[in-house]
Amino acid sequence: MPAVIAWLAVVLTSVLSFQGIGALVGIFAAIVYVSFGVMHRADALARRLGEPFGTIILTLSIVVIEVAMVASVLLGPGAHSSIARDAALSGAMLILSCILGFAIVVGALRHGPLDIRRPALAQYLLALTVLGSATFAFPLALGGALSGFPAAVIGALVLVSYALFMWLQLGPRSGDFAEAVPPPRSTEPIGTNLAWLLVTLTPIVLLSHAMSPVLDAVVSRTAVAGLILAAVALLPETLTTVRAGWNGQTQRVSNLTHGALVSVFGASVPGVLLIGALTGQAINLGASATDLGLLLATLIVQSTALALGRFTLVHGVGHLALFAVYVVLL
Repeated sequence: MPAVIAWLAVVLTSVLSFQGIGALVGIFAAIVYVSFGVMHRADALARRLGEPFGTIILTLSIVVIEVAMVASVLLGPGAHSSIARDAALSGAMLILSCILGFAIVVGALRHGPLDIRRPALAQYLLALTVLGSATFAFPLALGGALSGFPAAVIGALVLVSYALFMWLQLGPRSGDFAEAVPPPRSTEPIGTNLAWLLVTLTPIVLLSHAMSPVLDAVVSRTAVAGLILAAVALLPETLTTVRAGWNGQTQRVSNLTHGALVSVFGASVPGVLLIGALTGQAINLGASATDLGLLLATLIVQSTALALGRFTLVHGVGHLALFAVYVVLL
């Protein structure tokens, strides 16, 4: 049913002309509804494939949505050279502070402190530090805006680092990212659920494309637009992560959040830089000192969880507080 509603919404947006905040709310509501269908199919694949393979399919799907949304803004009218940075920054704060924090609070209130697998979290934090530095800090030395050879170097660095991490996660270190007590595998068909996942995700990309010009007309600040774009792209991820927290599946929560952000940095940033190269646009990725400080604070909170070996209610509240600060600063 969500897929049918989604495609009907796509047809309506392609035939009719929508403008104003009412249209923005309507398209957003349709995407929210469809996200529940994505969550259902992603959960079915996770039950069948186990961790980390089940969540990787969803996180890579989220990357496709985000790249499509950012590309639609870059290819649209006006100058939006910072939209990629704003969307990536918003994605980082949404994932590590808002989504992860809320999932930890839900899980800790229901199950108490949530034990984590230290090897997995350590590898995630290492990857995020490298990829985050390459994305937001290194470009500052080049003036912030990237084009030509510097963009190719940064893009290649990020892509190679991401490929190495994915090889480790899916190959020799895959056991580190599995649940300590794996749930029983289901016998649900992989092909059917994967096909329905794609059928349900595709209209989200198309609806996001239809939403971009409306968003551009309603929201003047690219930082706020970046937050909205990231929130829309991460809706399926948010619903799935909160459910995993409710069920006490700590490693699945970590794979969905940390894994999603690694993919956002590792796959979407090179994709956006490629779009910039093809369209002759300089992509602004350099972050401000305030944004870098908030990201560093978020990683420090994660490091305390790594030291303790568990997520507590205090960690969840701390992450939500950092996200509140980020929203206020926007």
